[in-house]
Amino acid sequence: MIALVAITFGICFGLLVLSDGASTQVFEEMLSAFLVVATFLVTLSVAMFTYVDNISKDLVELRNEVPRDKLNNVIDQLSSLKREVVSNGGLIVALVILERTTKGIAVYQLAYYQDEMQAMISYIALSLRFSFFCVSIFAASMQLNGFIIASQYRDIIAKNRK
Repeated sequence: MIALVAITFGICFGLLVLSDGASTQVFEEMLSAFLVVATFLVTLSVAMFTYVDNISKDLVELRNEVPRDKLNNVIDQLSSLKREVVSNGGLIVALVILERTTKGIAVYQLAYYQDEMQAMISYIALSLRFSFFCVSIFAASMQLNGFIIASQYRDIIAKNRK
């Protein structure tokens, strides 16, 4: 994740410097969707947790029909997936807080610096904020991948029901 922050920061900062700030509006427009995306992702985390938890409960029906070691393996994997879902939700909330804090600090700092320094502070802050946004999109893709895995487990359970 640190690599993703570094790469996206570098790309954003490079584009801002090379375009002499002309690309600022593009990044600002993308960031305007951050709160909406974060709200959706946290809601998805809650729904996903419930979905995975229900799959775990469905396993109770198979406890006498499936070898104990396989059942324990599936339960362990589903428990791991539930922990990942919760941590992704927490990560999204933390990223939103970091993004808003970075924006606030940048606005505060811009009041104290001259023109050339203002541009650099603005570029650094915008690049950081964009990096946080990209990490949240990455977390969302991991969350969706977890949903696909959970759906596969549910299909396997459904096929093994009598």
